[in-house]
Amino acid sequence: MFSEYIKLTGRGEKGRRSLTMIEAENALTDYLNGEATLLQLAVLLMLQRVRCETPEEAAGYITALRTRVPNEWKSLPTDLDWPCFAGKKRQPPWLLLAAKLLAADGVKILLHGHLSVDLIKYQVESACPLLNIVIAESPEKAKIALEKDSLVYVPLSAYCPELIDLLALREQVGLRTPLNTVARSINPSDAPYSIHGVFHKSYEKIHAQAALLNNEHSIIAFKGEGGESEVNPRVSTLACGVAQINGKAEYIEQDWPTYLEDFTGAHTEVSAEYLLKVWNRELEDEYGDAAVITTVAMVLKQMHPDNSQEDTLKKAKRMWEERSL
Repeated sequence: MFSEYIKLTGRGEKGRRSLTMIEAENALTDYLNGEATLLQLAVLLMLQRVRCETPEEAAGYITALRTRVPNEWKSLPTDLDWPCFAGKKRQPPWLLLAAKLLAADGVKILLHGHLSVDLIKYQVESACPLLNIVIAESPEKAKIALEKDSLVYVPLSAYCPELIDLLALREQVGLRTPLNTVARSINPSDAPYSIHGVFHKSYEKIHAQAALLNNEHSIIAFKGEGGESEVNPRVSTLACGVAQINGKAEYIEQDWPTYLEDFTGAHTEVSAEYLLKVWNRELEDEYGDAAVITTVAMVLKQMHPDNSQEDTLKKAKRMWEERSL
């Protein structure tokens, strides 16, 4: 009975405990199979939200949701999984220019997110058409885009629509739920590398530890600008993740120093038009340059762990300066 999971989590201070990975997987699977109501699941998620979900709970939920992703998505030829579930408010989504730059270098990237996850913010999906990033509703269309451009955006509704109502709980209860963490971690194309942005500090560790429990090949998670998967070059960044070390997946941490020291630039226009003008060198934006360079460098470091941060930053800067329009 689903109520047993609620009791385990919501008993008195001495009696309650977090769910194991298997219990969390079974709980969400029960809901997805119609054996529990949305109210019951919402109660369980809010109880976990009060004390913060554990890596085991997150890993169990991720496993349950991955079973709902059709195999056609998992067979796409991708290198990098790039979830975009936060949206932007103070800066445009520079991550899209970083993705275009990496794709031009041959990295096959699957961007994915949900347009309605936070209507107050400018959503990444909104900028894709003007930047010539294909939005694919099917694996067939995504495969064509990856073969042509090495880059595609896929909406959540195309690969895991069951999660849409669950993410909507945030608006109904006024708080994020553990599934806001989980949504970033589904990796629908089963890419070997993944980059996660988080809004609150400490969640980068939950993402990394959950990935380790799920035997991920390589992920990196960090507090991104506005919570998006994009480095904020104005501050130092702690990146947590999973990497292959001597053939074994291990938890890692990286400290990335501040790239833009004493930068006092104001917030800029948040639009696809602005991004396109910077990409085409019609406008100069020091912050934008730095955001693209540092984000690309973090991905390069993830994919080539033997290279130093300094070397990856130099390569990213060179890629940005020499980009083809």
